[in-house]
Amino acid sequence: MRRTNTFAVRPLSDNDERLLLDLLDASASLWNELNYERRQQFFDGDSVWNTADYRKQYVDVIGSATAQQIIRKNKSAWQSFFAARENGED
Repeated sequence: MRRTNTFAVRPLSDNDERLLLDLLDASASLWNELNYERRQQFFDGDSVWNTADYRKQYVDVIGSATAQQIIRKNKSAWQSFFAARENGED
């Protein structure tokens, strides 16, 4: 069983809120760009695992650890997709 921690984030100032929204926006953008690139590579018959450029592009915006974690989660989602395809699931 996995443990999940849930917490609420309440910015203390307008500047903090803006920074948080920028971080969230950049995180969502990284996920979407990765997903789109992997989707295009999948349909073109290319390898979907090359993500070095995206990490370099976003490391200054969201930090190295956050970028790496998003890339790992996206990779896990694609691995699940390929496993489901092998098992005959649509």
